[in-house]
Amino acid sequence: MTTAHIGLGSNSGDRIAHLSQAIEALAELPETHVDRASHMYESEPAYVTDQPLFANAVAVLETDISAEALLDHLLAIEEEMGRVRGVDKGPRIIDLDLLLYDDEEIVSEKLTLPHPGLAERDFVVTPLLEVSPRLHMPDGSRISRAAAAMGPVVRDLGPIPDPGEDTNEPVFADAWVAVAESVRNQDVFAGWDSGLIFKREALEEAGIPHSFDPYEPTASMDPFGLPTSFKLLVPQRFAEQATELLVALDAAAPVFPEAFVDEEE
Repeated sequence: MTTAHIGLGSNSGDRIAHLSQAIEALAELPETHVDRASHMYESEPAYVTDQPLFANAVAVLETDISAEALLDHLLAIEEEMGRVRGVDKGPRIIDLDLLLYDDEEIVSEKLTLPHPGLAERDFVVTPLLEVSPRLHMPDGSRISRAAAAMGPVVRDLGPIPDPGEDTNEPVFADAWVAVAESVRNQDVFAGWDSGLIFKREALEEAGIPHSFDPYEPTASMDPFGLPTSFKLLVPQRFAEQATELLVALDAAAPVFPEAFVDEEE
């Protein structure tokens, strides 16, 4: 089966109910199952800014449907849910975008993969990194929040509810917090915080959602637009669990490869 990443968005009516309905529709597609879905993230509108805030998410599908046929299914779901295409990039009940289809690169009249603008959109990148933190673009480039300036995420709205659940008063999830950090010293990386990449792998093995970029919109950037530090972040609700795990990892005093040790040490 093929792994496909689907972007979901809504800023008209009951946004959360619409995302829930869309996930249910994706789960009913033939030869397809929803492997996992991100939290919902509220984001500022991009491109056309005079419209309500969006609720966005990303779903990971395992499917035997071809990329172009899958796109047809997404458009059909949008139509069934009542989407009317008016102002380009304007308000919408539901928006379903095929972001990635394994490592395929497609340019046709009907479909472009990866989805154009994917890497510049925080409302896509943030949930994408939640469900697939190791994800790279087909050309091998890394997806980063530092490069995603359009449609900034403003808060985590929590998991997508099951159909029929009350969505009028959602319980908002806490902000993401840093549990480890790698500091840059001018143009030289000062190591990886005694093996930051291994800490990230430990979180992944424990099933703790995480991100490897500055989450805060005001994170310091260098003249090249790169973050001055790389923060290992987890949602607030996982902070205690993550901290205990990383403290235990440090206490075990693992030996890290020389590649991750500052050359000046």
